[in-house]
Amino acid sequence: MSTSTKLPIRPSATLIVAAPVPTNSQEQGKCDYRVLMMKRNGKSSFIHAHVFPGGIVDEQDSEAKWKDSLSNVTLSKENMLTHKICAIRETFEESGLLLTTPPAHTVPELDTEVWRHRVHDDASQFKYMCEHFRLQPAVDRLIPFANWITPAFEKKRYDTLFFLTVLHQTVDEQHRETVKVSADGKETVQLDWFNPQEALENYDQRKIVMFPPQWYSFYCLNGIQHHRDLLDNVGVGALRMKSGEPITIRPQLNKVDDNDDAGRQGYTGFLAYPGDETYSTAGEDTSKDFVHLRPSQKGHHHRLYFKGKIQNVALERNVDISTLVKSSL
Repeated sequence: MSTSTKLPIRPSATLIVAAPVPTNSQEQGKCDYRVLMMKRNGKSSFIHAHVFPGGIVDEQDSEAKWKDSLSNVTLSKENMLTHKICAIRETFEESGLLLTTPPAHTVPELDTEVWRHRVHDDASQFKYMCEHFRLQPAVDRLIPFANWITPAFEKKRYDTLFFLTVLHQTVDEQHRETVKVSADGKETVQLDWFNPQEALENYDQRKIVMFPPQWYSFYCLNGIQHHRDLLDNVGVGALRMKSGEPITIRPQLNKVDDNDDAGRQGYTGFLAYPGDETYSTAGEDTSKDFVHLRPSQKGHHHRLYFKGKIQNVALERNVDISTLVKSSL
């Protein structure tokens, strides 16, 4: 099924921030880290949903504007500098969390609460702030995690690069970088730090709303208990390659036959992802995909079943997407 459409697809970036739980507060059997989420306001495209911080790429994020200001950064497609700048800037605007080198909290004269509102009103102020206080966005701390393109049946579409960063371990104190984290009161009305299991349970109990990319991210995160293993292992074979490239996912909507197992369990449809036997990129422009995949085989499943309006989801994946790669750009 092709998802080709004439609707514009806007480039965007989002950031999954994992904060290790202080050593003296860790609970046995649970992930030893929490993840930052924010609840959008009722006027956004993600009505009342919990999402990771992020937003649309601004012209002020462009690599051309930043490349001469950053040291030790290799400029290449894989580096994704523009999107990393966007992810860090948007995270700062929406939560107050500023990821820089040196750490922003070591600069006492920097009032992050004042500057986050300036940046929100004018994206060019982000670069000005960094230069004024001699800070560099910590792009080296972000790794590619996934690449989601909004399905064609949605009214607004985005080509979003998901990044992951892991804050430094603490022993018995709150992370200095997160001390001033708060909702901005404009785009976000609530901030939460969830361990992956807690986020999934809250979703199942309908205490929070999450869309499939966020749910799938937490599903993968919940399989990695220790924060030190996240960067190397989380999502590999499903959302990204071991070598670091994200897998481009164009979710494709399919109905469930009432007579098959999923139908008998009450599922009404599924979203097919790369590697599924029903998934196809025919008619799509895949030239900018980070990896190219061979067609999957019959019996391969990589799909998210759902009930109603994409609720009560269940993932089925019996294929390692890494094995389908035919070339890497």
